Amino acid sequence: MQTKALSAAVLVVALLCANSASAAEGFRAKAKLVTPVTAPTTQVISSVEWKCDGDACLGVSKYAPGLDSFMKQCRKVRAALGPLAAYSSRGNKMSDIDVANCNAGPR
Repeated sequence: MQTKALSAAVLVVALLCANSASAAEGFRAKAKLVTPVTAPTTQVISSVEWKCDGDACLGVSKYAPGLDSFMKQCRKVRAALGPLAAYSSRGNKMSDIDVANCNAGPR
């Protein structure tokens, strides 16, 4: 019985540590603009700080922003920064078809 209780306690601690580690990583996303910016620019979109230079943009936040879907994240960035040639976040790269849908979607 004590072994089961100890195993359960170790599991709980491991899960808490894993959740803390993933929360500490925050949020990172990348976007490639169709039309490059003429000068380096910084803009906050849904609590994510986006820094763009040329056609490359990097979005970073200490905390993951809301529960937006991958497409909704893309559309918010597109609405603020302009049409996108590529988009990725949290290690997921959006397909060319989805990027086209992102650009065509509601603003």
